[in-house]
Amino acid sequence: MELPPAARKGAMTANGSNDDSSVLFEGRPVVGNLSLDDPSEPFTRRSAAYTTRRLLRRIREMLGDDPFFLPIVLRATPTGTVRRLTDETEIVIEGFPRSGNTFAFFALKHAAALAGRDIVISSHVHTPSAVKAAVRLRYPTLYVIRRPIDTIVSLLIAAPHVPFDAAIDEWLHHHEEILPYHERFVIGTFDDVTTDFGKVTAIVNERFGTDFPLFEPTEENVEAVFAAIDRNHQVLHGGTENVVPRPSALRKAEREWLLDQLAADRFATRLADAEALYQQYASLAN
Repeated sequence: MELPPAARKGAMTANGSNDDSSVLFEGRPVVGNLSLDDPSEPFTRRSAAYTTRRLLRRIREMLGDDPFFLPIVLRATPTGTVRRLTDETEIVIEGFPRSGNTFAFFALKHAAALAGRDIVISSHVHTPSAVKAAVRLRYPTLYVIRRPIDTIVSLLIAAPHVPFDAAIDEWLHHHEEILPYHERFVIGTFDDVTTDFGKVTAIVNERFGTDFPLFEPTEENVEAVFAAIDRNHQVLHGGTENVVPRPSALRKAEREWLLDQLAADRFATRLADAEALYQQYASLAN
């Protein structure tokens, strides 16, 4: 969807700035690491900040497999200490970033609120160690998975400093690390989570003997979940449009450019491996 000329004039420029914070698109401020002039710009940019973020991300990945290092990872994660496992934790919802974790989290919270309950959820650590720790301690655990190409494109838009090769390798490594534990958690595909989360919750209840309320995917309930996601994202990230975990027409140009880049032959083998691994998970979900 194109922005009208008046909106584009004040929207995100190629250098990542926003010269008019009052510019709206579909009722939302145009905020975030998006370029409406050149969709490739955020991914080809060179800066010290990008280099630092890549280094920190690599360190987190190196520490992210072993639950022994989980306390360190949590302390290095924004609001990470409130995501730790405690005696009050009722369920763990985890998965690779951009896989539908946030929708699952807020859908369960919304269903619980309608039932007059509150559920303590540990979520969004995004490391294999978080899943390993959860299943070893026998917490009810839902692992959300999304097709790799869609996940990787969404990740790159949210974190354009991540090199393409690294994003693919991270997806593969994360899911390979967790697969041996699949009998100890419930797998929810992105499609099932975002279209019929009540069905996924029912499987969790049957598997773990829990009684979590079932989310009904009515238009009103889905809108309420997206509203909660927007409010939470505003607090944590200032409403940045490239990061917010819900559909956004503003990201269309970046998505199309990334899909074209990832169609290059040099990525084909690893993306095929990732898709095969996803299909293995999807078969286990059913």
